[in-house]
Amino acid sequence: MKGLLTLLAGLVITAVINFSVAHAAITWPEECQTDLLPGTDQQYPESQLVLTCVPDNWNGQLVIYAHGYVPVQMPLTLPADELALPDGQTIPEILLSSGFAFATSSYHKNGYAVEQAGEDLNDLVEYFKTFVAPSPVQHVFITGASEGGLIATMLLERYPEIYYGGLALCGPVGGAPYQIKYLGDFRVVFDYFFPGVFPFGMADVPEYAYLDWQDFYVPAIISAIKSDPVATEQLFNVTRAAIDPRDPDSYVTTALSVLFYSIWGTNDMIAVAGGQPYGNSFTWYRGSANDFALNAAVERVTADPAARTYLNLFYQTTGKLQRQLVTLHTTQDGLVPFRHELKYLTLALFAGRIRYLTILPVPRYGHCNFTTQEVLGAFALMVLRSTGQLDPGLKAYLLSQQDFFR
Repeated sequence: MKGLLTLLAGLVITAVINFSVAHAAITWPEECQTDLLPGTDQQYPESQLVLTCVPDNWNGQLVIYAHGYVPVQMPLTLPADELALPDGQTIPEILLSSGFAFATSSYHKNGYAVEQAGEDLNDLVEYFKTFVAPSPVQHVFITGASEGGLIATMLLERYPEIYYGGLALCGPVGGAPYQIKYLGDFRVVFDYFFPGVFPFGMADVPEYAYLDWQDFYVPAIISAIKSDPVATEQLFNVTRAAIDPRDPDSYVTTALSVLFYSIWGTNDMIAVAGGQPYGNSFTWYRGSANDFALNAAVERVTADPAARTYLNLFYQTTGKLQRQLVTLHTTQDGLVPFRHELKYLTLALFAGRIRYLTILPVPRYGHCNFTTQEVLGAFALMVLRSTGQLDPGLKAYLLSQQDFFR
C-alpha cells in the first residue's frame, strides 16, 4: 500500500507520469501562519515562503520539515502535497495535536537546492525563535524526505547546536555525487540500449526539452521498455536499478522516475554547480550481454573539476554526527537507491559516530513508499533517541492509532 511518504516525497513519480506537480488542496490548521522571508542570494533572489504553526499546548519542541525535489521549472510554493495524508489529515495537524510546533519552507529556489535550502531553513529557525515562539524553544528537530532527507542530514551534521535530532526519509544520504552518478549512468546506459528515444546526449540536454516530456518522451520510454525485454533486463542489470520482481510495470516506473531528472534537472544541476558534475570517463560498465561493446559505444562525459568541488562542499555528507539521526528507506527504491544507506553507514563508521545513527530498512518497492505508521514510528524513535524519553503527546497519539501495533 502506498502510504504517507508517497505524498511526502513530492510525488515525483506522479509528476513524471502526469506532467504536473499538483499541490493538494489542504487547509492549514488555524494555528498556522504564512510569511515571506527575503534572502540575500543575488543569483536566486526570490524570497522563501514559510509556514509556522504553534499549538496552544506547545511542548517547547519545534519540527522543521525539508521538502523534496521540485523541478526548477515550477513556481515556488509551500509543500502542501507532501504534507497531506491519504486519510485527510496533515502532518502539521498530527504534530500540533501532539504538542509540537511545526515549520516548513518553499526555499528560495527549486530544483537542485541543497545549499540554498540549508541557508533558508537555518533562517527559518531563527525567524521562528525571534518572531513566532511564545516561549523559548527547547529542541529543534530536522526532518526531510527525498532531497529533503539529504538536506536534513547535512544540517544535522553541520549545525548540532541548532538541531537536536534528525529524521531522513528516503534520502540520498550517501551524498549527491553518488546520486548524480547513478542518474547519469542510467541515462547513458539507457541510450545505449534504446538509441532512438532521446535525440541528444546526457551532456547536451536542450533547455526546453522538458516541454516535450509528457507528450513525447514518456510514451517513447514506455514503448522502448516494453518492446524489448532483453535490452530492458540488461539495462537494469548494468545499472542495478531497483524493480519489483512481482510487478513488470515497475521497470517503467523506475525508468521514468530516473530519466525525469535527466530532462528536467540536468541544466539546473550544471548551473548550480558551475559546470558538469557528472562524469563517466573511467567507468567500466558490467552486466550486459557484451560489456566490451557497451563500454566501447556508451556516451562518455567528462566532469568539470570545479563542479565536483562544489558538490563535495555543499552536497556531500560526512557521517560526522553529533546528534541522533534516524533514516527510513525502502530496500527496493528505484530512484534513490538503498545503497545510500550503506554508504552513509560507512561514513559514520569511519568517522567514529556510528552510535548516533539508526537505519530503518523497509522491505518494499518504491521511492518513499511508506505507511503512515512507519513514518510516525521512525519520528517517535528519533525523538526518543534524541531526548531519552518519548514525548507524552506523541505517545498518546501513537497509542490512539488502533492498528499501529498490528
